[in-house]
Amino acid sequence: MGPLVALAIFAGASVVGSREINVFERAAGRDIASLLSGDAKSVDVRVEPNGFGGPWGHLDRATITARDFSVEGLPLYTEPWRSQAARCSQLVLRLENFQLKGLRVEALEAQIPACRYDFGLARREKKFRLSRSGEGQGWVRVDEKDLASFILRKYPEIKQVTVESRHGFVRVKGYGEFLIVKTNFEVVARLVAKDGSKLYLADAKILFGFLAADEFASKTLLDTLNPVVDFDKDLQLGGALTVEKVTTQDGKIVLNGRTLIPKAVDPQSSGPFQLR
Repeated sequence: MGPLVALAIFAGASVVGSREINVFERAAGRDIASLLSGDAKSVDVRVEPNGFGGPWGHLDRATITARDFSVEGLPLYTEPWRSQAARCSQLVLRLENFQLKGLRVEALEAQIPACRYDFGLARREKKFRLSRSGEGQGWVRVDEKDLASFILRKYPEIKQVTVESRHGFVRVKGYGEFLIVKTNFEVVARLVAKDGSKLYLADAKILFGFLAADEFASKTLLDTLNPVVDFDKDLQLGGALTVEKVTTQDGKIVLNGRTLIPKAVDPQSSGPFQLR
């Protein structure tokens, strides 16, 4: 075989492979979009093959970008009963402006290594189904106004509330109707992670009206508000995020920690994280 013939065959195979990748990216984007709600939702999938295992069987990177959507729980799970023959060295998630179980999230980014996916399903049906997830790092950013709205929806005792995040502290001000009293309140506290899955108000100073709250009243209010957010119970994240650091600054709450794609329940069984 002459060099020109070999080059032509290689170029032709590259074009076919590139077309197949483009078809898969568009189809995978539509498939993921079908799990999300919102008239303005936008989903984009990009894969970067490394050339092994067929035209694009093993991926250096798969990037899923989505924005302007709402969802009632984590839309992406691993399905360990599927084939794990194909590698995805790095899965990148970039999500913006979305509602998760009533909490608006300004942005989320995660980079998750050492994933596996079902290559046969990807080629046959143009669907991207993970079968294994590594553990990576990620962050989530929430605006203080959106956290206030979430608190108002979560706790019926709280009738009015605002949240300010400054210099490592949050100030939660509002009006509540509790078992012992109906009153304006103000809490200045650090927002901390507990067990990696819950946000708590800690080291709190509390006022009822303009007076310092006594120990019993302080405990009543904190027992009402804590945990401010439970990622697994309130947001149905299923262990996808383990918070290691909480930053509160300039009206934003940023959570940094470990991320992974949790396992779905086998469709032959039942459980709380059934994907389909």
